[in-house]
Amino acid sequence: MKEIKLAVIGGGSSYTPELIDGLIKRWLREDFLAREIALIDIPEGQERMEIVASFAARMIEKRGMPSSVSTWTDLKEGLCGADFVISQIRVGGMKARWVDEHIPAKYGVIGQETTGAGGFACALRTIPASIEIAQAVETFCPKAWLLNFTNPSGVITEALLKHTKAKTFGLCNVPISIKMGICQALNVAPEKITMDVSGLNHLSFVTKVYKHGKDITDYVLHSPLLYKYLDEVNIGREMAPFLEAVQVIPATYLSYYWARESSIQKQRADIESGKGTRADEVMEIEEHLFAMYKDESLDEMPPELKKRGGAFYSDVALNCISSIVHNRPSLEVLNVKNRGSVPGIPFDAVVEVTCSVDGKGPSPIAQEPLPTEILGLVQKVKAYEQLTVEAAVTGSVEKAFFALLNHPLIQDGRIAADLLHDILIENQDFLPLFSGKSVPGLTDVTSQ
Repeated sequence: MKEIKLAVIGGGSSYTPELIDGLIKRWLREDFLAREIALIDIPEGQERMEIVASFAARMIEKRGMPSSVSTWTDLKEGLCGADFVISQIRVGGMKARWVDEHIPAKYGVIGQETTGAGGFACALRTIPASIEIAQAVETFCPKAWLLNFTNPSGVITEALLKHTKAKTFGLCNVPISIKMGICQALNVAPEKITMDVSGLNHLSFVTKVYKHGKDITDYVLHSPLLYKYLDEVNIGREMAPFLEAVQVIPATYLSYYWARESSIQKQRADIESGKGTRADEVMEIEEHLFAMYKDESLDEMPPELKKRGGAFYSDVALNCISSIVHNRPSLEVLNVKNRGSVPGIPFDAVVEVTCSVDGKGPSPIAQEPLPTEILGLVQKVKAYEQLTVEAAVTGSVEKAFFALLNHPLIQDGRIAADLLHDILIENQDFLPLFSGKSVPGLTDVTSQ
């Protein structure tokens, strides 16, 4: 059986037990063995990491998997000898996410973790830290693959591919969640269903669905499954006839674009009622999860972890690792350099697309052009993403402003300037490149 060393950066994440559970399942079916699992985190996250490590060790011991779990706050020591590295960091923690969600709400726009102004703030904080991680991977385990699950995944992956030489690609659980929903509705095993997916992270579209290699897209689009899905993800079933016409199934995050007003109204009502935003909800869930992880009698992944979000991400990650280790081709939806696979998007930009994964890593599969009805939105968001990366690596206030102005959820100069001003103030401890800079027409954001 093939053996690997896996390093997990952000090892103290509440997601990590799902990954451990997946590794155990891979070993049980004699796929591969993660002989060494190195959890890595910053010193401030060490307590949570040790809790996760102890829980992981109990899970592994129960099933008898011959693996070791170690914890590190020194990136170099944790990375040495790694074959694969998974990055799942959150710069600023949940407190920063809470701020990301509340600042936009002040200006009547949606506050969300990965898209719009909230996703922009998260990206500004996260891109420099992710580049440092990738450079460390280049130095201390240069042959390793870096799998990025850090949000916003597409933007972070683009920054890594443009500004480092690490072998990297991005992961997301949204496409596989759509696939698993289709499998469940049709009562079909996951290996029997494949999909053509095209677009950007959290803005991708399923354009074809295949069962045993046969195109069943039309059947899926005209079944009750589509209406149920649109209701569940708050896009609204009134969109169904239009989606049937253009033959696509949208990612869940399209609700923020196509049901923008109702999304804003719901967030405003949640804040005013005291329920708060998703960050408030996640903090409560994580408090409960870590209380469970501390319980020394717990040695199985708790069902409550599903409430945290991110379900199936470990399946995507471990499917890719298996394909690379065994040089055994498989199809996965990943964030990779476009190379012409998604027509209408720059060649060197990162897209979310169906890929063939083998011993050489992922290769994007050429897709049919997205319908004109959809392509314009994708191109607009890609412009935002590229400007965001430039702003994060240069500290350019002008690039940052135009990134926000280009985002379809904002598109107002006054609001974009006010948002940028507030974001830079609230995140100044994480943004040294912006130190002492001001938004034109507004006050200085930080002191010299």
